[in-house]
Amino acid sequence: MSKRYMMINELKPEYVEEYVNAHKTMHKDHWKEQLDVLQKAGAKECIAYIYGNLSVLLYECDDIDESFTALGKDPRRAAWEEYTQPMFANNPKFDGSAAIPLVKKIFDMKQQLEDKLDDF
Repeated sequence: MSKRYMMINELKPEYVEEYVNAHKTMHKDHWKEQLDVLQKAGAKECIAYIYGNLSVLLYECDDIDESFTALGKDPRRAAWEEYTQPMFANNPKFDGSAAIPLVKKIFDMKQQLEDKLDDF
């Protein structure tokens, strides 16, 4: 059963526009293979948002640690990591080599309406 994970990472302000453009055009340029890499690593959904200079990532998969480890093992992912890592102020790891700082869910309207409070 898949789970949704959310991560927030700080971008260096001078890279925000480049980061946004890379994601908006990924499917059209030389980064399009990253879509296959994500799917092969078990991603069922991957949505990136931008808020000021914060990258907000919604990631759905069965197990985040397994998925990120698979990303780290795929040689096609290395170029993307090399390109994007300098853009981050907080140096996140998307390769399974470090703990993944996740946003903790504290409220879910649907779960509470269904009285599933223990599912957090």
